[in-house]
Amino acid sequence: MKLFLLLLVSLSLIFSSCGGAPEWRDEQKANFLRSCRREAGYEKKDQCTPLAAEITERIASGSSQACLLNEAFKIAVAISESEEVVARQNFDKC
Repeated sequence: MKLFLLLLVSLSLIFSSCGGAPEWRDEQKANFLRSCRREAGYEKKDQCTPLAAEITERIASGSSQACLLNEAFKIAVAISESEEVVARQNFDKC
């Protein structure tokens, strides 16, 4: 869990370096996918690509990068269905 939190903080710092500009570069997307697949595990790693596409779309419409990334990771690593539902609801609110 500590590794997960450290990863989230690191990614938030990396992705917020543009001062909140609604832009998500290809290398940022690749980093997200790599981290997501590693943390999600075998059973849920297939969720990472659709999440990345959704993040790209929402960032283009002005949503918060940090919020989307935090909630996307919560979706990918959720242990129970209820955790995933809550994370998805929070993701949709970003």
